[in-house]
Amino acid sequence: MKKFYKSLFPLFLSLILLFSVSGCSFIKDSSSKNTPHIGDSEIAAQSVNFGTIDSNERKELSVVDAVSKVERTSVAITNETGAGSGVIVDISFENGEEKYAASWKSDENIVYIITCQHMISDMGEITVYIPDEDCNYENKDYIFEGYIGNKPAAEYEREGYAVTLVGGDFESDIALLKLNLNIAADSGNKLSATKIEKAQIPSADYSVRKGETVFSIGNPTGMLPGTVSSGNVSYLERQTSVAEIGNMTLMQIAVSTNPGNSGGGLYNLYGELVGITNAGNTNYTDINFAIPCFLSDGNGFVEIAAQLGGTAKEDNYGFINGRKQKFGFSIMGNTSDGEKYVYVTEVVANGIAANAGLKTNDVINKATVYDENNEQKYTTDVYEVADVDSAIQKMETGYALELSCTRTSGFRVRTETIKMLRQDYWFCNTGK
Repeated sequence: MKKFYKSLFPLFLSLILLFSVSGCSFIKDSSSKNTPHIGDSEIAAQSVNFGTIDSNERKELSVVDAVSKVERTSVAITNETGAGSGVIVDISFENGEEKYAASWKSDENIVYIITCQHMISDMGEITVYIPDEDCNYENKDYIFEGYIGNKPAAEYEREGYAVTLVGGDFESDIALLKLNLNIAADSGNKLSATKIEKAQIPSADYSVRKGETVFSIGNPTGMLPGTVSSGNVSYLERQTSVAEIGNMTLMQIAVSTNPGNSGGGLYNLYGELVGITNAGNTNYTDINFAIPCFLSDGNGFVEIAAQLGGTAKEDNYGFINGRKQKFGFSIMGNTSDGEKYVYVTEVVANGIAANAGLKTNDVINKATVYDENNEQKYTTDVYEVADVDSAIQKMETGYALELSCTRTSGFRVRTETIKMLRQDYWFCNTGK
């Protein structure tokens, strides 16, 4: 049995493997055990349409004119822990015989807003501030209350919340919100959908160019809604690591981005929405990032929002098929007296690992993978982080990961067996 050198925590970072981040945990709702699994063939994303500018009307504008054209599509969002931004998008759903089609999707009084998933992941009350005709964000006729939680969105609407979640995806950091204008604003009045401005996306034959002029509209500091910053596209698809999310492919931009800009729109000079700002570099200026409208890996905000909206139902959130659950723990490798070992550095509250019994400081001795029939598919002794990683890579939907751990409590050392089941992401429970 491996020793756990509790007093010899590493003095440097050898290697960290993150299995969890705070955000939207897509797990099967315990009250829906008899709901059939949702497969690729049932995704109704083909019923989703984004608005584009007619080719006869599309023309390049000055920054001033382009800003004037789109500034009312930008919204400010506050929640119980902070503030950010969002964009009202021109998106519609065909109401046909698709399995997930619903009348609310095509109601003319329903408006959709794209924001970042990390903006709404700490479930609770949110407020959306829409600019009025004078770009005033304080007009109560344009301010709406919402709630993000783990009950079906329709239940929050029945409680009087106008803004609810359609679906969220942690890996792409995109969330789609629904604003129901049939529910009154803060003023007590109902706002007509004709007074809402919607952003349009580029047509499929348009590609963002390196060096192209772009500008963002957002809510930096959480108190400055409608702030415009302009610059250019620095790099089209940059591999980067985003805190609490992990590796992402993003558009690098030389546009000022500050806390509060997350979820806001990035526009080109045609007045088209080409990105959703979501990350900035705190050590350098003019190195910031946005989620592009289209990405070669299919994680552009257009593709993600289409799937979230196309699969949403009135009693369940939209989902991205094939996403895997985050187990909710972090580990680190260390060496002491020539012996290598791996220990748990963090366990996310209410995550899969926490609910299975894994605890901080547990030393992992062995990792075993079982299939859906509880037959062993892979096992390995654990000496390095890579050993756990190799087990994770062997897992498929429905497989379970079993960790044999050594746990020290005072002078007592015992062995614990932790078994965690992995499912597809398909029900969005936005608890921490």
